[in-house]
Amino acid sequence: MASIRLDHKNCEGSNCGACAYACPTNVFSFEEDDISVKSPDFCKLCNVCLEVCPRSAITIEKIEIAEIFEGI
Repeated sequence: MASIRLDHKNCEGSNCGACAYACPTNVFSFEEDDISVKSPDFCKLCNVCLEVCPRSAITIEKIEIAEIFEGI
């Protein structure tokens, strides 16, 4: 699993969309003039979106399953 964050101050949104077009698992989606993370569970941690983002507006962190259930 992955935690994916978009820095909307740096992201060019639908004016760019490189991450959405490059992602092989359709993690990103267009919403009006913005890009959003619609399916972070589909992320395969391939980092293609990081490579194509011209503004370095994406941060991806791997989440271990144990971290999700910690404290329950």
